[in-house]
Amino acid sequence: MLVWVVSLAITYVMIRLAGQGSLGLGMVIASACVLLLGPVVGYGVLRLIFQLEASRQRIAELAVTDELTGCYNRRHFMERAELEWLRSRRHHMPLALILLDADDFKQVNDTHGHQCGDHLLREMALQCRASLRGTDVLARFGGEELIVLLPQTDLAGALAIAERIRHQVQDLVVQWQGQAVTATVSLGVAALHASHASVDALIRDADQALYEAKRAGRNRVRGAPVQELLPELAIVESTGQA
Repeated sequence: MLVWVVSLAITYVMIRLAGQGSLGLGMVIASACVLLLGPVVGYGVLRLIFQLEASRQRIAELAVTDELTGCYNRRHFMERAELEWLRSRRHHMPLALILLDADDFKQVNDTHGHQCGDHLLREMALQCRASLRGTDVLARFGGEELIVLLPQTDLAGALAIAERIRHQVQDLVVQWQGQAVTATVSLGVAALHASHASVDALIRDADQALYEAKRAGRNRVRGAPVQELLPELAIVESTGQA
């Protein structure tokens, strides 16, 4: 309507300045041009806007996503982990973390090729995601390592989730060029306690537990040693037990 009104106004002014021509015919022609060209131009503009918005969303998604597995990338995970760590400390809530690593992954790559290894890693990530809640954060931490952040989860709950992931990956069978390819994972679990001055400290404990799982024979779940809880969390737990 605005374009139509402006077109009529411009036509009226031009005819008056020229001092000749039919005002009625000019108005009809201006209206016809707007009615015929307006939808076409409007459709083109709207389509361009939607394409730009889709591209913006895709760029934003790629900035936080690991291209191979479709999980979050390490940088985005650390940003989310920092926020959850601060929230857990501030509101006296439990927080846990799982670090998992594919066992003998080099052997899979050497035997079946890197494309098979990539496919297997993607399938392992899908199995992990199927075991998690919507609030949990799954990311590729590096190489064949995945990491999971578990808000509002204590050590016992995290160990149960880790064991479920271990079983699902152990049962996974990937068909590759007529051959059945299987895999297992070792998992290290850590939960927030008083000695964790940062997210990095929590990750170090999970990494140490992962090392213990590898040393115990792989395809294992190990938890970091239970240490003194944060004073606030201890109060919450004792209140709950009472």
